[in-house]
Amino acid sequence: MSRFVDYITQRNPSREREGAVAPDLGPHFHRSLTVAARFVIALVYTTALLAYVDNGFADDDLSLREQKAFQAAIARVAPSVVRIETVGGRDRVGDLKLEDGATTGLVVGQEGWIVSSAFHFLRRPDSILVRMPDGTRKPAKLAATDHGRMIVLLSVEADGPTAVPETVPRGEIRVGQWAIALGRTFESDRPNVSVGIVSAVSRIGGRAVQTDAAASPNNYGGPLVDIRGRVIGVLTPLSPTPGEKVGRVEWYDSGIGFAVPLEDILKILPRLRQSEDLYAGLLGVGFAGR
Repeated sequence: MSRFVDYITQRNPSREREGAVAPDLGPHFHRSLTVAARFVIALVYTTALLAYVDNGFADDDLSLREQKAFQAAIARVAPSVVRIETVGGRDRVGDLKLEDGATTGLVVGQEGWIVSSAFHFLRRPDSILVRMPDGTRKPAKLAATDHGRMIVLLSVEADGPTAVPETVPRGEIRVGQWAIALGRTFESDRPNVSVGIVSAVSRIGGRAVQTDAAASPNNYGGPLVDIRGRVIGVLTPLSPTPGEKVGRVEWYDSGIGFAVPLEDILKILPRLRQSEDLYAGLLGVGFAGR
């Protein structure tokens, strides 16, 4: 810096030979110029640093904040997500081949009420075991089925109050918001997770929310959660094709998944608790003969 200042304030020999002598501006001018030059360089450096932060560090910070938000949302709802094991039953329903394996459930009542997808219960299992978040296994009974939404209600004898998640009101579900799909089909202390967005809010005759978060037998019956850890709905393989009761494999392989809004399930919960099976309404239209 001092060499730069000396250069622009020193005497110019070529001009001296022509009779022009650079004036001696004194030490105050040197100090003022030094301060000004340092300020300009500091300003340029700060601008460059801010640009680097905007392009690099800011992206890293945003990713870190998103990651922490996902982890907090999962931790909030995880105590309400259970693993369900079915034993026995049929291997096939019509053309649909049913595979053995665990499925997921969501606690909806402190007295041991659990909802799940009806997919694994089409086989009419001989026995049902629920692995609670604390690791204990409880025998469960199938209380009722909503055949239109492909949802079942199970009951277990809980040792104490079970954690019940917070519900996202239907009116707050928005296209484009974060959606976290959770399942508990593996022998793990943590639920399996996939992340996407809500891609539609009224599908399958208004019965379901659509998401591109991976939905498959690994998390059927599990919750679709928002970024705050509130439950949007329960994942189930509904089909967008009229006449199909259960969605085919290609639907979830193509990034199309469905969840029945939890608010809708809670509205019919009293009827399911009374062991009342529910069916989709049918409208018959015919022509009168002449």
